Amino acid sequence: MSAALKNVTVKLGERPVLNGFSARFEEGKINCLLGPSGVGKTTVLNVLAGLTKFEGQAERSEKISYIFQESRLLNHLTVWENVEYVLMFMPEKERAPRIKRLLELTEIYDRRNDFPTALSGGMARRVAMARAYAYPAELLLMDEPFSALDIALKLRQMEVYNALSKEFPRTSVFVTHDMDEALLFADKIFVMRSGVRTDAEFDISTPRETRTLFSEEAANIKKKMFELLSVK
Repeated sequence: MSAALKNVTVKLGERPVLNGFSARFEEGKINCLLGPSGVGKTTVLNVLAGLTKFEGQAERSEKISYIFQESRLLNHLTVWENVEYVLMFMPEKERAPRIKRLLELTEIYDRRNDFPTALSGGMARRVAMARAYAYPAELLLMDEPFSALDIALKLRQMEVYNALSKEFPRTSVFVTHDMDEALLFADKIFVMRSGVRTDAEFDISTPRETRTLFSEEAANIKKKMFELLSVK
């Protein structure tokens, strides 16, 4: 299902972080909130997740997965057990093949018996991905999922996400301040300069698997986004 916010206001003390904010996130697509720090992007995710109080209307599934900036793995559990943790409601004979497939897709299956402290940062993020996709959510929220990664690892992580989203489709909303990440990964980009509204929306027609930053479509959209975000 799609997700939407309508006239949503969130206050930090007396200061509004979001002030009458509205947006609709399309079903089955990767929707991106792009903008500088401090405009309320993560607050939008937290409203969708039900983690913060707000005024207004929110339309979203109750089945939600959330990938935070930190992997937030449980250090006393192995990689396999971290993924299994969100599936304890499911019979074991159904859990095992699902976990195996997710760890294969995220290329971390051979580390399934390791504990998080033995993993690199990139590997830990892949476990967090597998765990998020393991839960049968309809809405996936991601807060800067590629931050602090070098370009090669960032591109590889995007490939992993693409494989996961094909096999386990869901409506996704992710936050970034990086235009290139948005252009390479999103199906739809919402540009935010403040918590009042989205200042522009861009649909990207090129499939993610064949997308480059050098296409005419990417160049045109990037130019428009740069102009919007450069306005004081």
